[in-house]
Amino acid sequence: MGHGSGMESRLRQSSRFTGTSGFTLVEIIVGLMVFMAISFGLIQVFMNGATYANRSDAKAAATSLAAQVMEQIKASPNPFAMVGFTSMARTPLPLPAPYTGVVNPSPHTFQIAVTVTPDNNLNLITVTVSVYRPTDPDNAPLLTESTVLDAQ
Repeated sequence: MGHGSGMESRLRQSSRFTGTSGFTLVEIIVGLMVFMAISFGLIQVFMNGATYANRSDAKAAATSLAAQVMEQIKASPNPFAMVGFTSMARTPLPLPAPYTGVVNPSPHTFQIAVTVTPDNNLNLITVTVSVYRPTDPDNAPLLTESTVLDAQ
């Protein structure tokens, strides 16, 4: 009896490895592939999010720069006469006079262009401020802001 019960316990132990519990190699490989596919998808989402956040930060800084230039023009004694303010080609910061005092609030590098277009028939001047990132592959401005000044 002692001999027979030892054989039964050995059979029970070996049935533990041949039973349905546990994972097969194919199941493990399929599980790892699903995990990797989900992981790569999440990595792409996070990378795109970081790119969009950086672009948004740059656009906010460009808006601040354009607003500073516009405020300097509007704060002049007679904005319509544009005391000392003229068109300016694409120029890196810091800007020359009369646009001095424009401060870049970010670590991004920008270039600014100002276009002053008078309309003598209506006594109006259109001022357009364009902010560029020199690292962008195209020559399109990151931001363009315009205002119209009248003689009154």
